[in-house]
Amino acid sequence: MSRRAASWTAAILVAAAAFMYGAVAERPPSTNADRVRALAEDFACPVCAGQSVAESDVPVAREIRRQIAVWVDEGRSDAYIRDQLVAAYDADIDYNPSGSGVTSLVWILPLFAGGGIAAVVVVMLRPGRAPARDSGALPVAGRRRRWRNAATWTVAIVVVAGAAGLLVARSSGSRTAEGSITGEIRSTAREKIFEAQQRLSDGDMAGAIAAYDEALEIQPSNVEALTYRGWLTSRQGDLAGAAPYLDDAVAVDPAYPDARLFRAIVALEEGDGASAAQDLAVFDSLDPPPYAEQLLAQSRVRERVAEARDAAALQAVDALAALGERPAFGETALTVGDALAASEALASRGDLLEAVQLLDWVLESRPADPDVLAGRGWLLVRSGDAELFALGVHYLDAALGNDPSNATALVYRAFARWQHGDIGGARADLAAFDALPHRPPDLVRLIEDQALRTALN
Repeated sequence: MSRRAASWTAAILVAAAAFMYGAVAERPPSTNADRVRALAEDFACPVCAGQSVAESDVPVAREIRRQIAVWVDEGRSDAYIRDQLVAAYDADIDYNPSGSGVTSLVWILPLFAGGGIAAVVVVMLRPGRAPARDSGALPVAGRRRRWRNAATWTVAIVVVAGAAGLLVARSSGSRTAEGSITGEIRSTAREKIFEAQQRLSDGDMAGAIAAYDEALEIQPSNVEALTYRGWLTSRQGDLAGAAPYLDDAVAVDPAYPDARLFRAIVALEEGDGASAAQDLAVFDSLDPPPYAEQLLAQSRVRERVAEARDAAALQAVDALAALGERPAFGETALTVGDALAASEALASRGDLLEAVQLLDWVLESRPADPDVLAGRGWLLVRSGDAELFALGVHYLDAALGNDPSNATALVYRAFARWQHGDIGGARADLAAFDALPHRPPDLVRLIEDQALRTALN
């Protein structure tokens, strides 16, 4: 084989190898969501049989997927994520504990391709045997042929280098928190969220959902996109489909008020009053924005949570009463909160005596509990009977004697003193309540609804 033929053969083989690798190599994820899915498929569910983290929907698998999404959005490497999960769940979680290293070829191959072709060009352009002494200078035709060869191989180098560059670009498609070839993820996700808001204001719910999906493709752990994707899904009547989005949002940012509110509403619509009450309590502690408070009032979340809580507490108390002889309060699974809720429910339906007897039963096991003493006193103060009113104040005094900073007893006694005409005493109790580091939201609302401050001023 001539030197020219060997050079052509070498160049063709190098170019073919580059394009063949590009054809068969697995295309890396192009978005963060793609990368999350790909990584989730590489890890086994710790508590499932034969399922990957991507396939399983048990709580631990969902938590791992959420954590992977956060790490991916933070720009963590695959190796970092793998090390963290192996450290947390043992090496058995990793389906691919040792990498093949094939992907790294995409960075090396262009160098070999360019170097090989450059070497071939050098060989091609080297002059052959020196011309005869009497032949004179290299013929014009020969010089032209050499320049054509140089131009041809220059084009070849550009083509193969471009193909190698495309291969590198294919392996660089994932986004990082600091920005990458595809752009800075937070600004791009924000643009999609803004688009979703615009579509929703135009009445295009399907378009808004699609825009939120695009935001989550870019940044899977975006708490706002997760929250409102779940909320819109619930408004379409798909409560089961909405719950995972809202759960993920709360897991990513437990202090995001919108996620807590929406999850409380979905829980109520699913009949889970206990979970709704937990989310509502967290929501109240987060200083939520005015629009969230308006939605809360429109949806009657507080009232519905109270109704569900009272119904559950009454059901538990009735179940104990059905036993014939009620066991000691400390031997049951009831909490003081359950007993207080049940007593309020009994009183609201006119069974004041039964409500008081229920709290007396609790006091047999917890005689100094200030919350129970305050609850019993409040029932008696509202009875409308003068003697019971005085007895109720006695119980409120006892509660504050055991715990001078008990918020419930302070507010209840402020109301009692006001009703009895003791404005100074009521103001003192209200001032003591205002000085507390934590003021329960339900008591704050009670003061506002009954206009106690206005009455005392």
